[in-house]
This record gives sequence, structure tokens and C-alpha cells, in this order.
Amino acid sequence: MIIEDNLYGSFSVSALLEELINSKPVERLKGIHQGGGIFLVNPKLTLTRYDHSVGVMLLIKFLGGTEIEQAAGLLHDVSHTAFSHVIDYVFEQQGEDYHEEIYQRILIESEIPGILEKYGYQLEDLLEQDFNILEQALPNLCADRLDYTLRDLFYAGFIKLEEVNRIVSELVIHNGRIMMTSVKGAQWFSEMFSVLNKEYFAKKEHLYANEKLTDILKYLLAEKVISKRDFEQDDNYLLALVKASVFGKSGIEAIKRMDGFDSYNAAKFKLKQREIDPELYIDNQYFRLSEV
Repeated sequence: MIIEDNLYGSFSVSALLEELINSKPVERLKGIHQGGGIFLVNPKLTLTRYDHSVGVMLLIKFLGGTEIEQAAGLLHDVSHTAFSHVIDYVFEQQGEDYHEEIYQRILIESEIPGILEKYGYQLEDLLEQDFNILEQALPNLCADRLDYTLRDLFYAGFIKLEEVNRIVSELVIHNGRIMMTSVKGAQWFSEMFSVLNKEYFAKKEHLYANEKLTDILKYLLAEKVISKRDFEQDDNYLLALVKASVFGKSGIEAIKRMDGFDSYNAAKFKLKQREIDPELYIDNQYFRLSEV
């Protein structure tokens, strides 16, 4: 199977990865917007969890990751619910990690274990080991963090493809972790990571859309118009349930019109705080950007 990615180009992937890509859990991610409800106020921002998940898989492949590491990258967001992190605001999850809490159950209840077994793997191969290329605690780099930063910024028009290509070319694996080979590149990425958080995640229009959507979903959950399990479908499924109620339909239309936006206080919306300090490996020397 040949994958064409807008950021990383063309890649051939294994039969295992092809089956996982075509599985229902991964296909569902095509209907889940990466930015939650921001598409309601900016219809051009249509990036999905599927785009990001495939991107993470390809980045891991580019960096020399094993087949099971690539599979872990593809599947790492498979438990994300409709409207992505909006469910964390609905249930007031400060760590924005609800999808991680249900990850194992979502996998077990799907065809994923059978696909893995067909190619000689077990579900435990995904669940019981750390994938250091895929995930790292802040402030380190990792494939997940790199891809959503570059992809979100690219699709939102903040950066160009040439800049993506340059950063990817400056990545290296050392001691099992992703590091950079250029101080200038690390400085650029650190600055753009800040731009992503301050001018994209914390953009007033985006906070407005997600907070108003959160309020609607909280109300409809309390009224039992929707259920917690409904979030395990995709955006269109949940949105249809929401709009089937008079309250939900009028609320969604109000978001699209941006009713009350001028008086909206974005400061009260609490986002997860993120800071990055890339590791570098240059001329057999290891150090962090902050040490330059």
C-alpha cells in the first residue's frame, strides 16, 4: 500500500499497517476533527485525527521505527472521541486525557487484536511497552508532538512545506529518543510550538467555539438527550443527535453566527499548558536548547 501524505510525501507501508489503516477504529478517525469544534467557526480547518495518526505512523517509519512502533503511532489516537478534546472539557478532565483512559477498552472491543495476531503480534505488544519515539513527556520531542505541531501549523497557514521538510531532515534518533541536529532548527521549532499554543489553540475564536460546544454537550448529557457512549462515534453522528433537539440546533447555529463573541471572555477557558525544550545531538555532543 502506498500512502501519499501532504507533509512527508510518498511511503510504502506493510500489509499489517494497511489492514490497520482500513480497520473500523482507524476509519472512524476520518470523521473526528483534530481541533474539536473550531470547524464550526472556521470551516476551512478540516484536519482530522486520521490525518494526524497516519502522519505519526509515517514519521516513525521515516525515523527508522519498527513495524510495531509504526502501528503504535497509527493507533495512538484511536480512542479519541467525537470533537477530540472537547470531551475533556465536558467532563472537566484537567489533563485532557479521557481518550487515554478508554484506550485499552476501545482496542479490545475492536478487530485490532485479530489483525495483530494475523501478523504475529499480540495486543500486549502495544499495551505493555513504552514507545519512546512515539511519546515523550514534555519538554522532549516525540513523533506525536512533532506531527501535530507541524501539521496543525501547516494546515492553518502558519508555516510552509519547505519549513516542514527542513525540520524533518534535522531529526535524529539518539538514546531511543528524537533529537535535533541543528540549533537553528530547534529554536525555530520551539518558537513555532509557542505560536501553535498561543495563536492557534488559544485563539479567541477557537476557545469560543469549543467552550460553547462544551456547554451544549453538558446540558444535553444532563438531559439524557445524548450519552457518554455517543461520543465514541464520530463528529457527524454526535452533531446529528445534538441538532435533533431544539436546544442543540439553536446552540450550534449560534456558534456558527458567533453570537456573543465580542463579549466572550477567553481568559476563563483553561487549556493544558505546554512548553518544549528540544534535545539536540550535534557532533557527538548531547544538550538541550535551553543550554545553548
